Amino acid sequence: MEIATSPENVATPPENVEGLTSKKLGLLGVMMPGLAQIAPAFNLFFTTGVMASLAGASVPLVFLISMIGMVATGLSLAQFSSLYPSAGSFVTYISRAMGAKTATATGVIAIVGYIIAFGGIYIFVGSYIVQNLFGVAKPNAAVVVLTTIIYGAIVTVPVILGLQFGIRVTVVLYLIEVVVLVVLSVAILAQGGAEGLSAKPFEWPTGTGGSDVFLAFSLAVLAFGGFEASAPLAEETRNPRRNVPIAVVGAVVASGAIYVLGSYAIVTAFGVGHIQAFAADGNPFATAASRFLPIFVPIIAGVFLVSVTSSFVAANTQTSRVIFAGARGGLWPKGLASINARFQTPWIAAIAFVVPSLIIGCLSTAFTDPATASGFLGTFGILGIVIMYIMANVALIVQFVKLRRAGVRKNPVLWVGIPIVGLIVLAIPVWGDLRPGQAAPFDALPWLTIGLVLLGIVYTVILSLVRPDVMKNAPALLEGADALQGDPVPPRLA
Repeated sequence: MEIATSPENVATPPENVEGLTSKKLGLLGVMMPGLAQIAPAFNLFFTTGVMASLAGASVPLVFLISMIGMVATGLSLAQFSSLYPSAGSFVTYISRAMGAKTATATGVIAIVGYIIAFGGIYIFVGSYIVQNLFGVAKPNAAVVVLTTIIYGAIVTVPVILGLQFGIRVTVVLYLIEVVVLVVLSVAILAQGGAEGLSAKPFEWPTGTGGSDVFLAFSLAVLAFGGFEASAPLAEETRNPRRNVPIAVVGAVVASGAIYVLGSYAIVTAFGVGHIQAFAADGNPFATAASRFLPIFVPIIAGVFLVSVTSSFVAANTQTSRVIFAGARGGLWPKGLASINARFQTPWIAAIAFVVPSLIIGCLSTAFTDPATASGFLGTFGILGIVIMYIMANVALIVQFVKLRRAGVRKNPVLWVGIPIVGLIVLAIPVWGDLRPGQAAPFDALPWLTIGLVLLGIVYTVILSLVRPDVMKNAPALLEGADALQGDPVPPRLA
């Protein structure tokens, strides 16, 4: 069945998207933001010890299973991006399947979630720099805040100066991070670790509570957050219907491989019989390096900064495009869709994302220490991102039904079966972060999450009342020229 469309009714994106439609990135270029935003070194350095306390030596198995599960959500986004390559990413996908109102609410929830999560990371990094690079054991809060603001400006500049420049910075930083991780891991494994190589890290954990094991899975799933960073670059990518889906799924698989290798190496470095020592070590990779590759000990702190910096540049690049596309569709203030005349980048959107994150992170020092703020804000914020992942999976199933009714056939395994797997996997971190009985301030997360969802709903209701035309035209305006040209059932302007 063919769908007749009238050219005069099919939307044409506004002229100010021209800066995002010139094709610049190939497969590697568009994959890098997803790889970098995941920040494998950051997660391995600061997550594996906690996971070991919950799942014992089986951390590599937890990462492996979580990778397989997250590939499902990656495939869902890949199916959407192969059909609607748009800077709007998940906002566009959900809008096409479930309507602009649902997409707007989800977009608000996800973007605010990103702002909150990165606010916690910003202040943690500022404190880390002062303590580890400046050598101040008990830094003054004002010094930490000033350092955090300067660092925030530094990681925003590459995003404003141009996509190619930002990607080059990301590639260099990411390669440093991965080379150090791989070389250290190989050195540990080549020397047999503390007790020789063992298959125990790939056995299901025993002797731990079921609840603890699933909390470890929750941490592992969250460690893949940011893999979708390639999707908003679709309008700046050559052959986006091919390259963006490969980049999205490739980021999950490549990062999963690094997680499995790195976690297996660090468990082997301590030995499967000494997991408690591993879990109690505040900097296990530095400890492992001191024994198996001493020359790397001085650069461990630098690798952390390299990892988190590449993640920030990638996150700012991705989220600024989503904010830009939403503004182009009228979902947020139009000023956020401004393009820098010289660099052809959505610079206002980038600043609008970074500044609130810095404010939240800096204000948190008035209530708690940077480490606690990072953990709490990161956990709270990531829930907004997980909600977006959940809605994207649901949207793919809905779109499968809509396309089928329009006579467009899609693979039911990829468009229905895989999203269901993704939903099941995503239920793990939701339960892990919202479970009852947590200590303060984490016991407030259920209520705060409800508040975050209500924020998205209230914003959407107000926008619908004030500007009803936006909801009618947003699905078409969000897509962009390339997506509209290849859309089998293109939306129409009202």
